[in-house]
Amino acid sequence: MKSFSVILAVLLGHLVSMAGEPRIAILGDSITYSGRWPTLVESALRTAPAFTEAEIVNFGLASETVSGLSEPGHAGGKFPRPDLHERLGRILDAFKPTHILACYGMNDGIYMPLDETRQKAFQEGMRRLKTAAEKQGAKLVIITAPLFDGDHPAEAPQGYDAVLDAQAAWLAAQEGWQAIDIRADLRAAIAAEKRKDPNFVYASDKVHPGERGHDFIAASVVRQIWPLWQLPGKPASADGKALSILETRAGLLKHAWLSKTGHNRPGVPDGLSLEAAQERAAELLRDYLLLYPDNGVPAPKN
Repeated sequence: MKSFSVILAVLLGHLVSMAGEPRIAILGDSITYSGRWPTLVESALRTAPAFTEAEIVNFGLASETVSGLSEPGHAGGKFPRPDLHERLGRILDAFKPTHILACYGMNDGIYMPLDETRQKAFQEGMRRLKTAAEKQGAKLVIITAPLFDGDHPAEAPQGYDAVLDAQAAWLAAQEGWQAIDIRADLRAAIAAEKRKDPNFVYASDKVHPGERGHDFIAASVVRQIWPLWQLPGKPASADGKALSILETRAGLLKHAWLSKTGHNRPGVPDGLSLEAAQERAAELLRDYLLLYPDNGVPAPKN
């Protein structure tokens, strides 16, 4: 049985190579832009033969929404929140993704109480994203927003987290959509961590998770995307030197592609030229894969 599984994995890898390597675009706001959870997910995906040498790029952008909404005086009145749809067409045209992971919602209620108009703006933004992905021929997976104020679960349902719960419920009700709800997993992981360490803090500002919070997000995404994409084997994410290599690579590509495709968010560092970033990224991927010489397929351990 094991030999059959190995042969099947090799055949699948050859089929992907014949069709061209997959290209995965990861879209999202500052939680995505910060990079840890997307890189952990990337490392897990690279354990699957179909994605070992895929081009995976984090296109996250701080402050961004999918709804196009922005609260008055955002960023001290310096700039409104960026709207994904202002740049989405350029990303699709230039990167030509075969797969898209999109994590939005945290900013889309603009930190105000649950409201039908704002919810409809979020829903319409998601529909537009789905339509654009389908037109590109890309497989879209929508990831729900992480928790708001996840450190105080008794207070969260009465606060802004109720908005994010409503978004998640709406996504779950859409037939034919591929969505991953990470929120229950996050609640369970935070509770377990606090039982071990009562001083554990998931997000000190209620919005942006710390390192362990990103680990929880990645674990939930990986656990659910494996059956969703029918990937073989048991996934595992990289750590240590391997993760550091991928983080460096992801940062290079992220800023190069953000500069290449453009955006309306001030304060984002300029990247290298795309050509220079891709050349260095290829070297880093070779270094990463050499750490896992299991027939050319990495198998990192948690």
